[in-house]
Formats: sequence, C-alpha cells, structure tokens
Amino acid sequence: MTAKRIVLPILVAALVATAFVLPFGSSSNSNANAVVASAAPTLGYTIVGSGAGLCDLTTIDLATGALTDLPAPSSEAACADDLAVAPNGTVYGIAGYQFFRPGSVGPAADSLGDPQLITFSANGTPSGQTLTVNGAPISGIYGGSIAVDAAGTMYVIAVNETTCVVGLNGPKGIDPSDSLAYNCLFTVDITTGVLTQVGDGFSPNHVIFGLASCASKLWAQVPGFIAPANGNQPATLGMPWASINPATGVPTEAGASTQIFGFDCLAAGDTIYAMSTDFLPFGPTSIEPQGAAPTILALGTVDPVTGVFTETVTISDSTAIIPYAAFAVAPLPVVPDPTVPVVPDPVAPVFTR
Repeated sequence: MTAKRIVLPILVAALVATAFVLPFGSSSNSNANAVVASAAPTLGYTIVGSGAGLCDLTTIDLATGALTDLPAPSSEAACADDLAVAPNGTVYGIAGYQFFRPGSVGPAADSLGDPQLITFSANGTPSGQTLTVNGAPISGIYGGSIAVDAAGTMYVIAVNETTCVVGLNGPKGIDPSDSLAYNCLFTVDITTGVLTQVGDGFSPNHVIFGLASCASKLWAQVPGFIAPANGNQPATLGMPWASINPATGVPTEAGASTQIFGFDCLAAGDTIYAMSTDFLPFGPTSIEPQGAAPTILALGTVDPVTGVFTETVTISDSTAIIPYAAFAVAPLPVVPDPTVPVVPDPVAPVFTR
C-alpha cells in the first residue's frame, strides 16, 4: 500500500477557491443545537483503497484507531465515497463523482459519475444499484453525502440536471463557459434507488458535501472563504458547517473548521464523530497560524457550532488510502435487559403412535 491518501478532489478545491463569501447568512438557533446525551459508539467504518482501483470495507476501533479489513475480497464496487449505517446495522455507501470539464457549456456535456447506492453485506461484500429520478440516472455527486436517520430514512446530496435548478455563473466557474449545476437534498428509496427531492437546490458554486443525520438535524460541510478575526489579514479558506432541515432542505450557517472531515452521528444523539483528513491536497492546512490539520488521520468529535475538533486517537495505519468522507459510526448493539425473563417460543408437540 502506498503512502498516498485520497483527499478532496482537485475539482472541489477549485470550486472552493471561487467561494468569496460564506454560503449561508442566517444565524444558528442555539436552542436547536442542544446536545442529546447518548452512549458513545465503539465501532466505525471506512473504505481503504489498494492504490490500484480496488477497495475494502474496513472497521475502525474507535478506542484504539485500529483498522480491520472485512473478509470480502477487494473490489472496485466497494470504492464508496461516503458511508452511513442504518439503525439495523446495515452499512451503505455512495459513489459516482460528477466532474466538470473545462470549456463545457452545460452539465449535460460534462463527465457523469454513474452514481451508485452501495449496500454492504455483513462480510463487506458490496452490491450496487443506480440512483435515479423519474426513471433516469442522476448526474452524480460532488462529494460523499449519505446519511440514514433513526426511522431508517436515507438522505443523499446529489447533482441532477432535470429537477435541480441549473445556474449559469461564468465568472465564478472553473472556465468562463462553465455551467454549474445546483446540488440538492434527496430522500432515497433503499429498495429501488429512486430519489425524491427535498426543497430547492443549494446555492451554485458552493459544494455541499458530507452528511450526518443526528437526533435534531442533518449536518453538512460547505467550502468557503473565512474572514479573519482581526480584520487585518486576507480572507482564507475554511470549511463552514451548515445544518439542513430534513423537511425543507433549507441550510443554516454554523461554525467553521480548519479541516475536512468524514463525519457521522448516532441517530439517537447529536454528538458528531469525525475522522480528520488533510485540509487540501496542496497549500497550507490551517486558516490560523496557531492551528493546523493533523498530518496523520485522527479520530475525535467536532462541534459544528464552533467548528472545533477534539482529537481522541489516531488511526493505526497512517499510510492507508482513505476517501476523505468515507466514515461512519455504528449504533451500539442492543443488550437484553437481565431483569426481564426470556420466554421461549412455544413448540408444537410431536405425536407418535
């Protein structure tokens, strides 16, 4: 395995550099940000690549950072960009970036990502189905964005040219002739892969990626420029957070982090567990001189209201090739109450002559 790590694609970095203001202007609701106490998870999941186009679903011991490949053979189909764990313990992934080609005149001329919903079996074997709207495959995803709430409803953030609004904004595009599609929040029919759009498209030229379903709200990260606190320095790149109303798709601005995260919530709580990766594939890793993103993969928790990341442990293999958003935590297994007697199922008698 090489020492290279998969981080934010160059496309996303280019789009980040075009975001001159924070994408959302409304303030956070302090009451809605109250933390719900829940037992901390002990098991996480990520994707580890071979460097040759093959991947494995891998467990993470959240107490030690140890990675353990599941028994399924490495495969291209396992190369998910983001992960989510349903309340029943099933692990899901999403894959299929949409890359914009310089010089294109519209998203339809761009490279489509064949977006797939991936379902992993208990041993890590992947099976995929194409995500569709109105019977047609969607264009793709900007970054890994999948979550499952406590009721089992799945959400993704994806690009679709027929239902999501398309905005022409040449001066801020990768190329003056680029047409950048909005991305939108969708619910997913897990059995069919059919998407249903929630609300309107997010602002053009702002890549909303990563998604976690917590007890009170959905959370995502949004690239943007951060104004310096002292007002005497130029604006610098940062990763603002936004909560997203799952009923309307409306985002609300929150804090800003210095790092890119794979992040997830237990559906019954509001603590966001995170895997910190490099901030960008080039340049400084910090928006403030006194702080920098870790040089190795780290696990911990992040407060999206302030953007502060609290590291708890580093991942055991610092050379692992891991997609930046591919991280999820598993709900704790249900432990039977020892005070409740177990009543066996009735057994039909067997009569003999």
